[in-house]
Amino acid sequence: MASNRIVKHIDRLILDPNNYRFIDRVDYKPVPDDFVTEARIQTRTMNFILGRNQENVKDLISSFISNGFLDIDQIQVKPIGDKYLVLEGNRRTATLKYLWEEFKQGKDTGKLTEKDFKSVNLVEIVDEDPVQHLISMGLHHISGKKRWSAVNESQLVSDLIQKYNLSEVEVCEQLGITKYAVRRSIRTLSLIQQYKSSDYGEQFKADMYSIFQSIISSPIMKEWVNWDNDYNKARNNINTERLFSWISTTEEIEDDTETNRKDIKYKDPIITQYRQIAEISNFINDENALSKMEESRSITEGYVFSQSVGEAKLRNAVEEIKNATQLVYNFRDLVNSSDYEELTKIKEKIDDLLPISKALFYTNEKKAQVYFSTISHHFTSANITKYRKLENIQIQNISRVNIFAGGNNKGKTTILEAFYLITQLNDLPSYIELERYRGKFLEDFPAKWIDKNFISEINLTAKFNSIETGLFIKKEFTEEDIDKTGYLSSLMAEAHIENLNLTSNLHLFSNREPEYRYIKSQTLCPSAFTSPYRYNERLLYTAHKLAIENKYYDKVIQFIKTNLDSTIDKIDLINDGGENRFRVTSSSMTEVIDITKYGEGLQRVFEIALLLGYCKNGILCIDEIDSALHKSLLIKFTEFIQQVAKDFNVQVFLSTHSKECIDAFVENEFPDDELTAFVLEENEENKLECNFLSGNKLKQLVETINIDIR
Repeated sequence: MASNRIVKHIDRLILDPNNYRFIDRVDYKPVPDDFVTEARIQTRTMNFILGRNQENVKDLISSFISNGFLDIDQIQVKPIGDKYLVLEGNRRTATLKYLWEEFKQGKDTGKLTEKDFKSVNLVEIVDEDPVQHLISMGLHHISGKKRWSAVNESQLVSDLIQKYNLSEVEVCEQLGITKYAVRRSIRTLSLIQQYKSSDYGEQFKADMYSIFQSIISSPIMKEWVNWDNDYNKARNNINTERLFSWISTTEEIEDDTETNRKDIKYKDPIITQYRQIAEISNFINDENALSKMEESRSITEGYVFSQSVGEAKLRNAVEEIKNATQLVYNFRDLVNSSDYEELTKIKEKIDDLLPISKALFYTNEKKAQVYFSTISHHFTSANITKYRKLENIQIQNISRVNIFAGGNNKGKTTILEAFYLITQLNDLPSYIELERYRGKFLEDFPAKWIDKNFISEINLTAKFNSIETGLFIKKEFTEEDIDKTGYLSSLMAEAHIENLNLTSNLHLFSNREPEYRYIKSQTLCPSAFTSPYRYNERLLYTAHKLAIENKYYDKVIQFIKTNLDSTIDKIDLINDGGENRFRVTSSSMTEVIDITKYGEGLQRVFEIALLLGYCKNGILCIDEIDSALHKSLLIKFTEFIQQVAKDFNVQVFLSTHSKECIDAFVENEFPDDELTAFVLEENEENKLECNFLSGNKLKQLVETINIDIR
């Protein structure tokens, strides 16, 4: 590539509208060679280079005015007609053009004289080699001191490879950069191009480059968007678009019911710094944490909500406990009385983390991560393909409160259990807990009983919160590499919701506690199952705590005081000798007494009311709701259930044998449009089916013909 030294007037120089400095601008568009000399193109290019109020070239303006135009760095040009296109030195040329206009208007241009504008020293490039020209610019602006922005550098590298067919090795050798830097530049620029083609593309700015580079540099993030290295493209369009929305300002349209207008609410980007990509990668596969982050527009909220982050912290904490315990053990001879006291407190906390006994597996109350952060529809339909004696039972028209009636041994309790189990997804201990009560085991619960009595598979599907979900549980003999001494069999659970599949296994042994294995366990929502024949004190303690936190507990006590016993002042949870008990304070008694000294009806109301609060934004299954309740209480209590269910967004499933109880739901003051009654009965083929009546229809029939759907 030959060159000549020439001298030309500043007016003969044409700025390059395709300068690499411009490609990161949203309003940049490539200009064909035939149009580069047009006045409007040159004006736009001049404005690009100078910036608002000449902010991009203030350093050069100051230097030229103070020192004159020093011919240190060459201005390289090539002829276009009678003009000369600037190949290198566009900033200096634009600055000279600006000062030339100032000079002609008689303004002070310091040491610059008319000669400086009329006789500009140039290097004319003859027989330009575009590749060599790009290499020259790369050495000047990538490897050299006068760096371009990262996105401009990446574009030059990309052009050398994709436009001029240089190999990665040739680019590395000629620009003096590493192969890793070349590939990272190409991939980052490709992801940026995808962003520019998205709905958010006009928001791209050069300072966002580091965010995209951090995404490309993160193996976890690349896997999440399904990055294809061969084609330099993110293949998972849903996740990629979602990621782009986190980087961008988004719009949310809200309906103003008062003015009947639509208002646009703008939400700031969630990600504004490259460092935040590493934070998000810690929980990128945790859908609940992502939803929480999107809802709050806060990465911190997602981080705190993340189960995966919590599990990592738990593993670290367990390791620290193990190391610290070993250290204390090594110096056990130095332990004094105050140390014993602290160690005892620590032991009590560790005991609370462990199963009560080996026979109970993991049936102590625990909190799995909830899948849905918000719930609007609950269950709307369900299909019991197989569970106990029920087969192919379809349940439609599910509402907020659902009554299941029918004769004895028809399967009402089984239906309630089915709804509860679906909410527990792959949490096998929840199924074990139901079986423990079915088998009337109060404490010790042998694995042999499960092995013997699990006769047929469980297959349940439903639509919950507008999403299809399902649960399948079967018994099998595992092929896992485990110690088979005393091995009986294994329960395997498979649950699905949207694109999430959850599995777990429970290996049963005759000579030791079961082994429960899972990678991830979740529940659809808060849920509970209550029956007059079972009692979960740990669950009630948690429900009591939540009732107080939600300022609901006083409402429970007031209902009991108004409708069951006006002498009751309060019911407190008291630790008595290391045991938690509910104690009742009554104006009719001098001593505080245990709640079990009161009738079964009061205890039943207390339990159901607490569990309604516990199941906020979830479901509650109440088996034989009328048990121990006097018919005079039913109207008030059913109305209480319906009101709390609405206030706390709880969906209720209940069974009853009592016509009085069914009538109470339609005779109370609460509207019947969120009530459905179901009856299990045999059809003409002697097969069970589940038929329904809406609350309004049921009320009409009760009032007109005193219908009995039991």
